[in-house]
Amino acid sequence: MIQLVMKYLLTLLLIVFINSSLLAQKFSLSFDAQLTLPQEDYRNENPDAGFGLRTNFFYKPGKNLPLKFGIELGMQEKSRATQYFSGYINGFYDDFRVDAASNIFSLMFVTRLQSSRPGKIKPFLDLIGGWNAFFSTVSVERLTYYSDYNSSYSNSTKAHWAVAYGLAGGIDIPLNRRDGIGLELKAAYLIGAYSSYLTNPYIDNNANVSFDEKNSRTTMLIPQAGVRITIW
Repeated sequence: MIQLVMKYLLTLLLIVFINSSLLAQKFSLSFDAQLTLPQEDYRNENPDAGFGLRTNFFYKPGKNLPLKFGIELGMQEKSRATQYFSGYINGFYDDFRVDAASNIFSLMFVTRLQSSRPGKIKPFLDLIGGWNAFFSTVSVERLTYYSDYNSSYSNSTKAHWAVAYGLAGGIDIPLNRRDGIGLELKAAYLIGAYSSYLTNPYIDNNANVSFDEKNSRTTMLIPQAGVRITIW
């Protein structure tokens, strides 16, 4: 599923790039830090806030058109557990680190309503629809003191995809005269479908990892702050 999504994204980006060369469309990128706050049933089952990064890519079909269309990708970590262990492996005494984490990957399609008029503060409204993928990871790293190379092993659970849709409102504050770079502040409210997910990672004294499995709707409030870069 993820491979299919990535192929679709690469194809879409290629089409957008070709169109930009032919039609001189206006493009922008933004890179934001995000804080995810669970809402309603999701907060009751899993109240932990998520932290991570979000990026979006927009294109504007016309210079005076107050519309932008784009793709938004996000990655966040909801919870993490870390434990250190020591032992003999092949006659050498080494330390090991075990990490377990619950994560969310987001793939969203966005339509942005924003005036094309220049200004010191440019408000906008985003219409958002897409998916959140809930998955967990476990990694083991050998912390050897006899070599610069530390071997590691990692594994991920099967992702549970849940539809999400909603609105985001925010402001864009240009930081130079040509509006090539700006400060972006926004908050999104995404109504999430019912999904299964793993929470509360735990590592016991024998390095066994366990999670709690929860089920609920996955509605989120996501404040974001970052930098917008305009590309012609």
